[in-house]
Amino acid sequence: MKHNKRADGLRGLASLSVVIAHFVAAFIPVLLHKNYPTIFQKNENPSILFEIAQSPFVSIFYNGHLPVLIFFVLSGYVLALPYFIDDFESLRRRVWGRYLRLNLPIVASLILSFIVYKTGFYYNVKAADISGSSPWLDRFFPLDISLINLFEYISYKSIIFGDGSLNPPLWTLKIEFIGSIYLLTFYLCNPGEGRRVFIATILMSLLLYAYYKSDSIYYIAIFIGALLNQTKVSRKLGRTLFFSGFYFGAFQFESSFYEFLPDVKIYGIEIFEKKTFYNTIAAIFITASIISGFGQNLLESKPVQFLGRISFPLYLLHMIVLGSVTCIFYLALPQTKATLVACFASYISINILASYLFERFIDKPSIYIANRFSYFMTKEAR
Repeated sequence: MKHNKRADGLRGLASLSVVIAHFVAAFIPVLLHKNYPTIFQKNENPSILFEIAQSPFVSIFYNGHLPVLIFFVLSGYVLALPYFIDDFESLRRRVWGRYLRLNLPIVASLILSFIVYKTGFYYNVKAADISGSSPWLDRFFPLDISLINLFEYISYKSIIFGDGSLNPPLWTLKIEFIGSIYLLTFYLCNPGEGRRVFIATILMSLLLYAYYKSDSIYYIAIFIGALLNQTKVSRKLGRTLFFSGFYFGAFQFESSFYEFLPDVKIYGIEIFEKKTFYNTIAAIFITASIISGFGQNLLESKPVQFLGRISFPLYLLHMIVLGSVTCIFYLALPQTKATLVACFASYISINILASYLFERFIDKPSIYIANRFSYFMTKEAR
């Protein structure tokens, strides 16, 4: 099966963007006011440097919502690939192996977080009081999580219900898991190709909306990602899609660049949240351009491919590092710009090292176990 290295690179950069976004949200929350005005306070006396850093085409690099949507689009593209090359056996194996593939690394991250939690090394609440990141940073890792709770999170609460009490990013893994089962089942039903699969995807999207309402956009992104397998994009169109996606991905409220864009409403009823909708368009456009060849040299370079390799561990571990080691550093150091830069450098370094070890000793074995299980189950089925 042909492997798209550019997709791996995009996933790696998207994961790094999430990591950066959460650092900004924790320690420089006013930078995110225009992205999330109901959560983060406004800087009433911004400097020129602050205005530049908060501008849409800079803040896109720490807009955590966009890379999450890119993850969903990429997942649809990668998971449905066997269908478009007539490899139904691989589709069946992916259904059987999906729970173990995702949940074994999740379990390891939950156990690690529980150990940090029980030993009292989470300092996110104290850090939030100083950085002004309430009510964001201080709502993670709530009190009174028991060993029984841990077993509930490990077995079903995190991957099925998206409970992020011990690891906040796991709300997306619920969508990733359930959405992937929907998608793989959909394609195992052989919806056809070309116009037929497009129409079937529209009907499926309507069903998803009927059940999930505005949250359905995350699942729909997965299904649209799958359609990219039969979408041919020229080099010129790829460039246009990328820069159009960059524009929509930089969406902000209270910005003259975007104030003319309409709300996503029908007869006054909001269908999708505005930022999520335009970021979803961005994720689709950017992914389509990348998988068709745009940015090949950068995305296939060794550093970016390395990020792609550790992207899942990086995503699973970074909030654990942020809430513990990084918050401890932040509280121990004077509150200056120089020490914040040092704090950020240590945060990135620790995350990359931890993710490398996690990928080698947890993620790789998890993939092997999931593959062996799926091969066994499909063999038994025959």
